[in-house]
Amino acid sequence: MIKYIITAILLCIILYLLKKNNIIFGDNFGNTLPKLDSVPHFVHLYDNMGTMLNVVLISKPFSSDSEFKNYLINMNKYIFIGISSYMEFPHVPTNPLDNYQDEKNQPTDAKTYPHYLDMYYTICQGWLHCFREPGKYIPINKPHALISESDFINYKQNAPEPDIVKEYDFIYSCPKVNADSTCNDWVSYNKNWELALKCLPILCEKYKLKGLLIGREGCEIPEGCKPYITTTGWVDNSMMRKHYQQARFQFVPNQRDASPRVITEGMSYGLPCLMNYNILGGWKYIDENKTGVFFTDENDIDNAIAKLLEKMPTYNVRQFIIDNYGPVNSGRKLKEFLFANFKDRLNIKDCDYITLRSPITDF
Repeated sequence: MIKYIITAILLCIILYLLKKNNIIFGDNFGNTLPKLDSVPHFVHLYDNMGTMLNVVLISKPFSSDSEFKNYLINMNKYIFIGISSYMEFPHVPTNPLDNYQDEKNQPTDAKTYPHYLDMYYTICQGWLHCFREPGKYIPINKPHALISESDFINYKQNAPEPDIVKEYDFIYSCPKVNADSTCNDWVSYNKNWELALKCLPILCEKYKLKGLLIGREGCEIPEGCKPYITTTGWVDNSMMRKHYQQARFQFVPNQRDASPRVITEGMSYGLPCLMNYNILGGWKYIDENKTGVFFTDENDIDNAIAKLLEKMPTYNVRQFIIDNYGPVNSGRKLKEFLFANFKDRLNIKDCDYITLRSPITDF
């Protein structure tokens, strides 16, 4: 932590001298805001006219000194806000295979990065989160709102194609980290492959449901499930869009996931969700009368499947997404949050909606 403090002091002195000599800071922010590197750590925001805001989201822990320095160099140009897009961030990830380790317990291993919770609590001036109980994860004495990246799903780009035939009852996405990964890697922990294996026999053997398991090619499947299961390796976005449409609902046993985008992607294609109640984020998309059903483990999934199959014919899941989420609905909620808490410091006076990562105009 000492090296971060020393670096911060030195850079603050440099910033002061540069500002004093009018080298880098323009009046009223100007139109020369630098675009930060190290995406996805830093997420830029845009209004509906395509203007980049002087607000940047920090979406995951820093993994190098350069990312921290990037923040320091730009801390007087941008309003930095945290967004929970990486497991329990800003807390230390509980995934045992993750590279971020608590600063006090960091092993001597070049592959791990120290994690400074107090630093993120300090440098982020507000929070966008995905949690049921935000007080467990973020400082709620700062401005905060229940807003996730997955809320901004572009449902126009993810629209059903009428000629694609339903071949599977459910789809479960659990891709490997890379081609050399085992079936029990960093991703499988977040996607809860362990629980999925316990639930598959109920889905397949009892209910005779056919499943498409994305990314589970080469992984051991319960023997009684093999006639009902199809697995794939890594698939690209275009193929994933087709696979959504080949299924009737999503199976989401995930637990340590901070509102995975596959949920709203699938829902944009009309797929209800059979979702783990204990998921970190994404739980807010479930309305048992409109979009899906919760379960907690292999002991209660039987009743949840029965309930889902009974209710599915009455659902209009895509319409639920259109009515409540997407770039405009979620963008207006984000605009309301920013203008309510940072209005006098924003580089724009007004707008219709605000989007993440890239501009979306005239949606």
